[in-house]
Amino acid sequence: MSKAREDSYIFCSALMRAGEKTLIPMADLLKAAEAKDFQGAMAVIAEYGYGDGKPLANPRDFIKVLAAEEERVYNFVFSALPNREELEMLKFPKDYHNAKAILKAEFLDLNPESYLTSGGRLDPQSLVRMIKERNLVFLSSSMKEAINRAIELFGKGQDPQEIDIVLDKACYQDMFMAAEKMDNKFLLDYVKMQIDILNISTFVRLKEIGKQVDFFKKVFLEGGEIALGLFTAGYDDGYKQMAEKMIPYGYGPIFEKGAVAVKETGKYYMLEKICDDIRMKFIKDAKYIPFGIEPCAAFLLAKETELKNLRVILTGKIAGTDKQVIIERLRETYV
Repeated sequence: MSKAREDSYIFCSALMRAGEKTLIPMADLLKAAEAKDFQGAMAVIAEYGYGDGKPLANPRDFIKVLAAEEERVYNFVFSALPNREELEMLKFPKDYHNAKAILKAEFLDLNPESYLTSGGRLDPQSLVRMIKERNLVFLSSSMKEAINRAIELFGKGQDPQEIDIVLDKACYQDMFMAAEKMDNKFLLDYVKMQIDILNISTFVRLKEIGKQVDFFKKVFLEGGEIALGLFTAGYDDGYKQMAEKMIPYGYGPIFEKGAVAVKETGKYYMLEKICDDIRMKFIKDAKYIPFGIEPCAAFLLAKETELKNLRVILTGKIAGTDKQVIIERLRETYV
């Protein structure tokens, strides 16, 4: 990023540094996880602005509380940016997630409402109408092409996975191109890391359900640091062998602990937690950058991890999950 552009972020960076003080530290997340019940957990996070301090009549309304905070933070960050477009790429996954949800709901004759998320560039309800009416004129050319391609492929094979494959590829291609255009190492490296982690997660999931290597080649996302050949050459290897190959990239623990846990238990929460912790370790590097777009991106991403932790805690409280299990699933925090 040029010196002039860095200078334009001085005010925004200062706001984000102040905003970091509103993030929930791990110590208080642990208090919420160890609370006696759901209302006790809500009382802890209410101190950080979640809800109005009154008990929720329906515990599952916590989803609305988290959604309101997510919307507030997105508005806060993007209203402070000198150029909103420079972080728009962080919204792409939400838009593509909604597009996938809408298409799958349509083909399976379901209501998409409960599957939609806020925080994207596009209003979810507007996207529902556009896809339902097949009026995609206001979408980007890449998203429009991906949606049309997904519809075509599903029509031929009736396989919902085709929707994920086509839209995921378009999403991360868009993110990669936007990051390259930004000419910012932090953002470009973040996108590359996201692509690598998604490829690793997909690799493990496909192996566990017995999919052949050719299917992995089909869903592999381009743009990461790890070449397709490393995955295909190790498709029949054990996870400990793959862990050794991933050490130079910093992804060894995903295989050594996460993938092994999947194989032994059939559950993915440890793999997902390790992936998220690797992301957070990367995001924390923004703390050493005094001003620029990096603190702004990091604050937004840190809040997303906080919201994920709160979903783990509050869903666990509603379900009566043992507090130790909840704690084991918490992701590393930014503060």
